[in-house]
Amino acid sequence: MDIARWKADCPPGFQQCCTEIVIEDVWIDWIDIMLEQIGNASGCPPHTHTWYELNYVLSGEMYTTFGQQTVRVRAGEYFLIPPGMIHSHQYVRGNPHEGLCIRWRMKRRMGGSRRSGLRDQAEPELTYFRRLLRLQTFPPGAHAASNSIREQLLSFVEGAAAGERPVFALQLQLAGLLDMLAAQAAAMQEAAAHSSPVGASASPHRTADPLVRKVEVYLEDFTKDKCSMTELAASLHMSYGHLARLYKERTGMTLVERMNRLRLEKAASLLMQQELMIREVAERSGYPDIYYFSKAFKRAYGCTPSQYRLGRQKARPEAPATLFVKRYD
Repeated sequence: MDIARWKADCPPGFQQCCTEIVIEDVWIDWIDIMLEQIGNASGCPPHTHTWYELNYVLSGEMYTTFGQQTVRVRAGEYFLIPPGMIHSHQYVRGNPHEGLCIRWRMKRRMGGSRRSGLRDQAEPELTYFRRLLRLQTFPPGAHAASNSIREQLLSFVEGAAAGERPVFALQLQLAGLLDMLAAQAAAMQEAAAHSSPVGASASPHRTADPLVRKVEVYLEDFTKDKCSMTELAASLHMSYGHLARLYKERTGMTLVERMNRLRLEKAASLLMQQELMIREVAERSGYPDIYYFSKAFKRAYGCTPSQYRLGRQKARPEAPATLFVKRYD
């Protein structure tokens, strides 16, 4: 991979691809395609999108948190973020990641079905839109890219860098990539269903590290009340300083940062309950001072709690029938 060449040659091709297209029964708006350059940033605070986002790490590594699950994402791995999923990123000093980021929106197109060669032979009864709906419940976490997904991604990047393929051909490559990811989502969900014990509730936020898992459970249990890190460290037979160092090494964040993040994630969730006043949300999230809560929330989410609640209401998808679709036949 020649990442330096891609950074120089790809932007014009990426920009040309960022238009609306119609394929079969789906309207897709390619919002942004870029090779990430993090500069001096140390991370990105908890936030949500109204679009889908695919991140594929080309080199280096990073940490991404989905709700309460923090995962390490290395070169050759990817994660997909559906609309509305709260997530954040922590960048690794000394080994910063370089990656490809693709953002898009999609809705069902009413009437007509343009042929694109993307029909699934294994499931011919499913339309392209119904297959892509699986991306709404794509399992959070770091996933190793299969050979087909990796080849599709790199072929698209090389095509954009060369500037010789028609734009619509590049967009079809991206559409084919979405179909591959949707099939991967179905396979992972089916595998999880078969591997889970009967009656067990699988949690996407579990971690394989027993130390991190115990700390997470403790922090989640004390998001409202005052918690003692000293008591937690003693229960694990280690000093607080040693526990703090281990947790930072394994997750990329401090215990205090994680505690604050959990409280703010809980607040963001409670804000969706319209009957709760902002003061009640603050108290239930462990913030007795509403002024400090509003300040902390705005620093993390870029808006006040009231603005966040209003924005989430407006971000609800419109009925497909109201969609104005541009055709590119």
